[in-house]
Amino acid sequence: MRFRNHHAGCCGFNPTRPDGTEWDHVLTLHDGSTVHADTAAEIIEEIIPAYTSFDDAGRLAARTRLAERLASASQEVRIKAAIARGTIDPADAGHAGLVDVLRADKAQSMLLETEDAPGVPASWVPETMLVLVATRYSPHTDFPRIEGNVAYLDPSSDEAFLASLTQAQVFDYWTSGVHAPQRP
Repeated sequence: MRFRNHHAGCCGFNPTRPDGTEWDHVLTLHDGSTVHADTAAEIIEEIIPAYTSFDDAGRLAARTRLAERLASASQEVRIKAAIARGTIDPADAGHAGLVDVLRADKAQSMLLETEDAPGVPASWVPETMLVLVATRYSPHTDFPRIEGNVAYLDPSSDEAFLASLTQAQVFDYWTSGVHAPQRP
């Protein structure tokens, strides 16, 4: 079961299930409304129409496509914020390479190597956070994860995807953990 609260901001209204209990999952959307649901899949269905009707492979593909789009959009917001702060100067030819890396296709893996030691993975150190899709890197592919100032959107499962959206500050998601899968 899912409920969408269109009251933006704190209005003193805390929706509950028909039986009076709290929802296990809550997502705040960019318009300020919140989605309350019993499952992570129902939350995702609010941003991917018909999501719960897909099979597992269809769900993974849909989450991955959305992660790629959200990573690109989030990256663009971060670039614009860095320009506004003055940490990236679009008129500076030296910053062009940085912006190119930030805007790289999020559907593709990238490999950062240290100049002094080719083949040795490098960390991302620029102030502007790099946003990537986790399933394009180890352990899902042969590309090593890029460490450092990096946010990964992780479409590998419903729960990982929603948690990564919060960690990357794309959406605000909360779960009670009551029905969350237990880690071994």
